[in-house]
Amino acid sequence: MILLFLAAQTAATPPYRPAPATIVAEPVALFIATADRDRDGATTPAELRRSLVETTTADPPWPDGIGYIAYSDWAARWLGDRNGLPSPFEIDRNGDNKVTIDELIDRFSTIFARFDANGDGAVTRAELLTIRNDARRDRPDRRDLQPNAPQRRR
Repeated sequence: MILLFLAAQTAATPPYRPAPATIVAEPVALFIATADRDRDGATTPAELRRSLVETTTADPPWPDGIGYIAYSDWAARWLGDRNGLPSPFEIDRNGDNKVTIDELIDRFSTIFARFDANGDGAVTRAELLTIRNDARRDRPDRRDLQPNAPQRRR
């Protein structure tokens, strides 16, 4: 008898949907966070530069720069996705179809400055997080969660 009641309740209850994330981190922010060498919770420009140089001298090295396809391999490894931002198009400032270490450092310096909200020359974990203004954007319509609510016209 109890099992029948629970089965009826489960069938009538809509599936659980967790609340949408209101705090997110961009892939480039995650990279900057991992550049924190002394593990003090803040990344400095020197730490970021050192990490970028190390990733570009790894396998394969970038002595004179790399093409866009090779950059996408770098992005897949270090940003988590081949299409991660910054893209090679926004890094390659001189339009020669390759990304150099200097161009990469220059672009990451600009991104670093964007995250340095208080302008103190270091980026903390809190500064690297993005707080969404509209958390409802990813949520289903409340009426979808209420079984007896009138349906919307589409």
